[in-house]
This record gives sequence, C-alpha cells and structure tokens, in this order.
Amino acid sequence: MNRRENEIKYILESITEDLEGLYPNEQIARMILVIVTIFYLRELEQGEKDQAARAVLSESLSIAQMLDQTMIELEHQYKEFTGVFTGLVPSFLQYNYPDIILKTMIEKLISFQFIDQEEIVQFINLIALKYSCNYEENQTPETIIKLVLGLMDFENVSSVADYCSGISSFAIELFRHFRAERANKSVFYYGEEKNASDYLISKLLLNINNVPQFHIENKDVLERVHLEAERLEVDFVWSDAPFGVAWNQSEGQNDPRYKYGLPPKSSADWAFYQNALYHLNEHGQAAVVGTKGTLVRSTEVHIRKAITEEDLIEAVITLPDNLYLRARIGTELIIFNKTKSKNRSGKILFIDASKFTQRLNRNQCSITEEGISKIVYAYRNGTEEENFSRFVDLAKIREYNYSFNPKEYLDFDVLKYSFHQTVKLGDVATIRRGVQLTKEEIEELSGTTTHYLLNIKDIENGTIAYDEKSRITYKKRDWLEKFAIHPMDIIMTSKGSLIKFAIVEDKYEEAFVSGNLSIIRVNPAHYNVYVLYEFLQSEVGRRMLDGLQTGTTIKLINPSKLEKLEIPLLSIDLMNQVGAELRRSKQEYEERIQETEQRFTMERGRLLKQIGMNN
Repeated sequence: MNRRENEIKYILESITEDLEGLYPNEQIARMILVIVTIFYLRELEQGEKDQAARAVLSESLSIAQMLDQTMIELEHQYKEFTGVFTGLVPSFLQYNYPDIILKTMIEKLISFQFIDQEEIVQFINLIALKYSCNYEENQTPETIIKLVLGLMDFENVSSVADYCSGISSFAIELFRHFRAERANKSVFYYGEEKNASDYLISKLLLNINNVPQFHIENKDVLERVHLEAERLEVDFVWSDAPFGVAWNQSEGQNDPRYKYGLPPKSSADWAFYQNALYHLNEHGQAAVVGTKGTLVRSTEVHIRKAITEEDLIEAVITLPDNLYLRARIGTELIIFNKTKSKNRSGKILFIDASKFTQRLNRNQCSITEEGISKIVYAYRNGTEEENFSRFVDLAKIREYNYSFNPKEYLDFDVLKYSFHQTVKLGDVATIRRGVQLTKEEIEELSGTTTHYLLNIKDIENGTIAYDEKSRITYKKRDWLEKFAIHPMDIIMTSKGSLIKFAIVEDKYEEAFVSGNLSIIRVNPAHYNVYVLYEFLQSEVGRRMLDGLQTGTTIKLINPSKLEKLEIPLLSIDLMNQVGAELRRSKQEYEERIQETEQRFTMERGRLLKQIGMNN
C-alpha cells in the first residue's frame, strides 16, 4: 500500500472514530457512504472544488436539515440515484445527529484535498469495502474475483448476470478489468440481491464507478419462477451464494430452473447452481462457489448425476481454506460450460490448489499469486500435472458415484496405480460405523453398565484408553455383534481432521465404539491386520484417506467410501510373516514406553521427596 492509499485509509478511520459509540456501526458506514457521495456529486455539479461543501457549512439551516434536503434534491436531479440516499439514510434528523459531528466530518473531507474525482471514487469504494467486510456474511474475497477474471475469456461476452450479487464487487472489478485491458466493450450487467441495504449500496457503487449498462433487482434468487417468458439468458453467470442455507423446498416444485432435481431442505447450494445454468444462453459459461459438501453430499447425488450426464461441468477447482472472513472452511470453484470444446467433451478438469495459500490477516487467507497463475494456466491450456490437475472421464465419475472431490482423482485414484496389484478394502474386511447415541440415551444406558463406550479421545498413539466414566450397557442384543470390539479389530476415527487408529489386542476390555469411530474387522484368511494398520498410517495411506474425506466444517469418512479404498495386494504368507514382526515390534515398543513412564514416575517421586514436594 503506497503513501497516498495510507492517507485515504487514515481519513476514513478518523471520520469513523468520530461517530463510534454514538450510532450503530452499520448505520455509521451508510451515513459516511452517503455524505461522501453527496460531496462527490456536488463537486461534479459545481465544477469548483469544495464550493458545495463549504456552502453547506454556511447555511442558516442546520447541517442535518441541509443534508436531508440535499439527498432529496440529488435524487431528483440524478434519476439513477432515486431512492438510494433516502433508502440508506432515511433521515439525518431522525437520528438527531449533532451538527458539530456532521460539521467535523465535512471539514475533514474539505481539508483532505482529494486530487481529483477519481480519487473520491476510490475513497467511496474503500468505504463500501469496509462496510462489506464488517457486515456482509458472504462477501466474495478479492482473491477469488481475481482468479475468476483470469480464468474466463470475456472477449465474446456481452451480458453478465450476478446472482446473490451483494454490493456488486464482482461487477466493479470486471469493468475495472475491462478498462485496464483497454477493452472498449459494451457489456450489460444484471444483478439480484435480496438484502435491501446491499442492493442500494450496489446501485450507488455501479453509478459512481461508471458501469455503463446495468440493472439490479432487490430480489431473493430462490423466489419461484413462474413464467418461462421472463427468463433472462446471458453469456456468463457468476454466483457466490450463501453456503448451505436452508430453503423452502416446496417453493421449488414446478419451478423450471430445477430440471435436474430438487436439493434437500437443509442446503440450497444446488438450487443456486441450477439457477445459474437456467439463465445461461446456449453458448454460456458460469462460475459458482461452493464447499466440499457441495461436491460429495449423498443427498444431492441425483442432481450431480443429471448435470454430469449432460456434460455441463468443465472444471472443479479446490481452493485454500479460510478465504472468507467469517467462514473458516475450504472452498470450491465449479465452472459450467454449455459448449465445451471437442477435446474436453466427456471430461472434467480437476484442480487442487488448496496448498497455494498465504496469510492475508489474522482472520483470513488468500490464494498466492503463483497459485492463481498455475490455476489459470492449467484451465486455459488444459494441462495436467501430478497432484495438481487432471482430466477425468465421465466413466470414472460414474464409478465414483458422481463425487466431485478433486482429491479422490488427484491423490486416491493416482496413488493406487503405484502398487503392482490392489484389492478393495471392502473385499478383505467388514467396516462398520459405531453406534450413534444422544446424551439422553447415554444417561439412560449408564445405570447398569456392561461395556466401555469408546470415543475419539480414547484413541491415542495406537492404543485404547478405557475411561471408567464412559460406561454403558447395550440397548439391543445385536449391539454385541455390530458395535462391540473384538481382538484384532482396527479402530479408526471416522470424524475429525486428524485420523487416528488403534488395534484391539488380545488383552482388551469389553467395549462398544461410538458413532465417531469405525471398526475395521479384517478377514485373516485374506489380509494381515498389522500390515493393513501400517499401510493406513503410511504417507500414501493417509493421502488416500484424505481423498475420501467429506464434510465442510467437520471432516468425515463414510464406511461406504472406505470400502472402496484400494490397498496393496500381497501374498498372504508374506503379509503374515511381516505382520508377525510388526506385531512383535509394536508390543516391544509399547512395553518399553510403559517401563520408561513407570521409571520416570518413581524417580520423580524420589527426587521430589528430597525437597519435601512429594505431596
């Protein structure tokens, strides 16, 4: 940030500080936005710097009254601002703004000496950015907009639609991009935003930034579409909708947008994406933002299947975690294309750029410049790179039940070919998730106890810790087979970012596993449990398991996916020979650890006793 930008940022902070504590923060942002825009329009109108602002200070009316009057006059004079100022700040008088505060603000604006009108526009954009960062839950990060502008070829684009447009940051950056490229393009921009305040700020910014042709609607994107004749068709659709919001599924009945199926009530993600597809013309492209859950949830597989079979998905790009200020999760970019090139037909390009991350501030990250360049190059040129980008045939997508998780294809699917022969884990073992219990059920079953109840905390360093406070009895007899541990079972955490394992040895306590764990029961005639245990914890094994994880905020491994895990196939004799050695080494290691801990405890007690601290 250069010196001038710092000065502009400082004057904004100074004005904001004058009002903090007097009014709600969101109202402060709107108020400053309106006053500075009035300042800009009056200068534009008068043609003589500071004249209008100084006139306000010398009027006989109070400054609050004068600003109210000015808002109404400007809305009448500049039709494009109709309802904007009075909508954002209904009345300065209503809030009893002290004239001294308003006078101080205007004097600071006068004294700052903006270089030109362009710099005032820059100041207004900064105010809007501060507003969006503080009050917008799902404001699109600048780094994602920059990436999309690099990915898309706008040369033949004449119309753009933005659904859940917020304050139209995408549009402003798009037209700034056109001006930087010296592209004298005639592009129509359409936006829909249901938040009234964002809608008004959007209209203000689009006018101030001289976006030539646009139309914004204050409307809920998911509001039912009734008439096919009202359909807007454009060349490009951008949609950064709220993640995983619940919606009224019944509203989607008979809505022509949802030809590929209705999403579940718990998440409208694929309703937003189908809306984007619906509004594309026959040559159109769309870019939408989602989460890992978007790509893999079983409740939406029917939609992913239908869209995949029409070959409408061109690329799925995994981005770094924590790009959004208030959502510390990983994000995915999906690109739809109604006219894929012949060499990309029947394929989807998967890109994993999750590692190209850099800290933006204490609460947020961004994509590195190298990461953006690599993504853009791979997408535009169709290049493949190990562990980064790969084209996958639709036949493979079908095999993986229409999962769009890039790691499954870039890690899991590639790594398995590094083995001479493989076998699916489900062919040599049975896998079962533990019992799901509510707190009430646990309390009910803890009256008379027969078994320990194991949870994630009880699995550590390959061993099981039995907690006397976690004991229950079974609710049904079949629990003894379904959820009780047996010798040589592998216990694995099925929830959480860190996957942990333990083997149930011959000496064990009767226990059930909770729903946060899974039991892998190996058939000893087909595989050795100790060889499997070591493979799962190896670097290759963990990378493959990472490719199977689903979930947005909490990582999950579903037993049905685990059954498909390809593991190296070796002769059973060789595995038993190696497994016996592994078992002996593991037992020796654990015994020595136990002996060392006991020796340390005794020695520590002896030394503390010498100084009277053995209590």
